[in-house]
Amino acid sequence: MAFDGNFVHALLSELEVLRRGKINRIQQIDETSLIFKVRSAGSNHHLLISAHPMYARFHLTGQKYEFPFEPPMFLRVARKHLEGGIIQEIRQLGNDRRVEIHIQSRNEIGDEIRRILILEIMGRHSNIIITDQDYRILDGIKHLTPNNNSRTIMPGVGYTAPPTEPKLNPRTEEIRSLPGLIDFNSGRVNRQILNNTEGFSPLFLKEVEHNAGYFTIKNIVPAIQQTLSQAEDIRPVLYNRNDKEIFYFTPLSHLGEADETYDSLSGLLDDYYHDRYRKSLIRQKAQDYLQLIEREYDKVARKMDKLKDDLKEAEEKDKYQKYGELLTAYMHQVKPYDATLEVIDYYTNEPVTIPLDKHLSASDNAQKYYKRYSKLKARENSAGIQLDRAREDMEYLSNLLHQMDSITTEEEVDEIREELIEQGIIKNNRKQSKKKKQKIQLHAYTTSNGLDVLVGKNNKQNDYLTTRKAQNNHLWFHTKDIPGSHVVITRPAAEIKEQDILEAAMLAAYHSKAQDSESVPVDYTEIRHVHKVSGAKPGFVTYTDQKTVFVTPDRQKAAAMESGRTD
Repeated sequence: MAFDGNFVHALLSELEVLRRGKINRIQQIDETSLIFKVRSAGSNHHLLISAHPMYARFHLTGQKYEFPFEPPMFLRVARKHLEGGIIQEIRQLGNDRRVEIHIQSRNEIGDEIRRILILEIMGRHSNIIITDQDYRILDGIKHLTPNNNSRTIMPGVGYTAPPTEPKLNPRTEEIRSLPGLIDFNSGRVNRQILNNTEGFSPLFLKEVEHNAGYFTIKNIVPAIQQTLSQAEDIRPVLYNRNDKEIFYFTPLSHLGEADETYDSLSGLLDDYYHDRYRKSLIRQKAQDYLQLIEREYDKVARKMDKLKDDLKEAEEKDKYQKYGELLTAYMHQVKPYDATLEVIDYYTNEPVTIPLDKHLSASDNAQKYYKRYSKLKARENSAGIQLDRAREDMEYLSNLLHQMDSITTEEEVDEIREELIEQGIIKNNRKQSKKKKQKIQLHAYTTSNGLDVLVGKNNKQNDYLTTRKAQNNHLWFHTKDIPGSHVVITRPAAEIKEQDILEAAMLAAYHSKAQDSESVPVDYTEIRHVHKVSGAKPGFVTYTDQKTVFVTPDRQKAAAMESGRTD
């Protein structure tokens, strides 16, 4: 990607449609991104502005976004000073990734005021700042305090530009002085050009160097000017090189033929960033639940350790029972204040030394041992039952952790969340509970013989697929004793060939915790032999009449078989 100063220069011509437009509404997507709804030339436009550390940008958008935020302070300030205002000018500062949007508005008493919206697109240092006409800051979406910062971004402080070394604007005559700033003998000429020229990216300089052949003191400026002149032909393009996507506002001859072209720069940015933003949002939401599941897993593991300690301690119970019996039998030999009693164990004919509480009578000592025996026996029974339940919980949570690794959609995140609520792991939020439930969608694949294969990627999908979607004579697959997905070939078992069975088994292994292993055992049987256990955790089933095959997961083959998602 290359959202550089040259890209900004090209993008501003596209945003001219907003000039004289009225800002009707401002809404906030997340902590760093806003949508400005602008009415201009009889049409509605949505301007997205983001200071996201990875996806900072601005462009027109046609995507639909949710607005989950209660208005934070910056949004309140933006609405107060900018809503209802008219966009007078959108201008780039030099050839940099800094833009000013000048807005004519009115204050509470109806007087005309001028506000400036400053966009700084600088990676993790990106910011959105609102100032008055004298460049006094009204607020910034990211505050910078005087401590440990080279400048201050706080309400009431005068705005200062980001601290950078002076650079030449390549779109002015300043660029002619560039050769004098380059030491051709020290090498790394590209890096020196970047350090001395405003708004260039390494991608653009590769194109300049491609046009020049190699840099010399005579051709460096003409090569830059020629490439900038060629770049006036704005044709948004997307390249896919070595599994890396690269976009630019104009074709780049050093990259060859573009893989995709777009009608507008905003369309390009919308397509490129929205998918990444959505995946980032999914990862963030999933990460919150992942940490929750990991904490539950650790809690169950600690509980199991404690229960095992209880069982180990309970192994002493028979000894205490024997002490009680022997004390009862030899009670007449106990003398007051004895600390021990040595007797012959009539079970083994071996001598036994029984510790005594010298402050208690022989009878009370015997009762003490009987009570300890009873207590340990009860603890053993209880710990055994709880340990079995804890093992089930551990298996369930381990399966959930595996499922979290394969989440790819917001619907899957919501399904995991619903399950965690149902299991009492998280509390329900009434506002979110009113949200309309999405229809469960399964992941669909096709075998080489054209048979449909459905895969559930979480417990809700697994339950739906196995107990509701599949028919009794369909073939069901699952990795043997390994957490993984339920997989079903939606065809009567009698019609399924061995090749289809092996391919479906491969999918079951691929969608399991053994994804990176070889020769993974996969059981398969007809749905009629798969049963949901009453009261069991989601996704848990028992099955009989199974056969087992050994397969090796194949990522490329799985991708080739994938045919989308289905209800």
